[in-house]
Amino acid sequence: MFRNLTMLFALAIVPQVVAQNDIDTTSRSASTKAMLARSAADTTGKLWTKSGVFNINMTQVSLTNWSAGGFSSVSGIAMFNGIANWKKDRRAWDNSLVLAFGGQHVHDGTEPRKTDDRIELNSKYGYELNKAIYLAALFQFKTQFTEGFNADDIRISNFLSPSYTLLGLGLDYKPDDKLSVFFSPATARLVTVMDETLFYGSTDPELRIYGVKNGSTSELELGGYFRLQYTTTLAENITFMTRGDVFSNYLRNPQNMDVTWETLWTFKVNEWFAATLNTLLLYDHDTQLPKTDAEGIPYLGPDTQFKETLGVGLSFKL
Repeated sequence: MFRNLTMLFALAIVPQVVAQNDIDTTSRSASTKAMLARSAADTTGKLWTKSGVFNINMTQVSLTNWSAGGFSSVSGIAMFNGIANWKKDRRAWDNSLVLAFGGQHVHDGTEPRKTDDRIELNSKYGYELNKAIYLAALFQFKTQFTEGFNADDIRISNFLSPSYTLLGLGLDYKPDDKLSVFFSPATARLVTVMDETLFYGSTDPELRIYGVKNGSTSELELGGYFRLQYTTTLAENITFMTRGDVFSNYLRNPQNMDVTWETLWTFKVNEWFAATLNTLLLYDHDTQLPKTDAEGIPYLGPDTQFKETLGVGLSFKL
């Protein structure tokens, strides 16, 4: 505001000074306006840092009278990673959005299958208390686009089933644009399962799907949250990002921590083509997965999940 008032004051007195000195008022006024416009543009540019990358990876196999056997297939994955960060004086606001969807269709009479499905939004607002230490509030939302099935074609997930909405207040250590370490001792997390068919018609009130009790559509959790994120450029055409999240629910089994660890390597070939390697490790004690005991008897229980995606395709920088 002070800068704007100063600029207005300068515009008000310049014509008078020019007139007193018998200088061309029109020329000086135009020059002053151009200088102020450039100054305003420079200030706006420094406040926001925005970027986005959209990747499309496709694979197609066509077989005709192929003696070795096999099936024709087509598969593809589309992924978007975008950031919009704002900083002014002691205040900082960081935003990121990840969207991904992929599928595969094998020409063997089966239906197309989903291979990737992800929606994740992160927003963090902080005020610098000391050098590189911020008092910050974090918002996070995660879910998927469409329904998901297991190997037996049984639906096990859907849009908002589950979804995770997290809100935490804590401290953020951010020495530069590459590293962020956030800790919140008091974090609220809302888990939803809006698709009631995932309970398979069970009447057991103690049955939980993704932590949500049978007969309910949501579960409110209160716990501690830790997050570390690091991004760097390893070479001219190679970037690396890693992020780890840990959440402990104080209200139910705090020793069973939910863990997320993701890495993303981007290898830029040229302006239009790039290779990406993405890994995602998950552990959620409330996610029941098919397992077998020592005697070979199947049952459902928590386990570590891991996904690796390697792709080469079109890359558009926004």
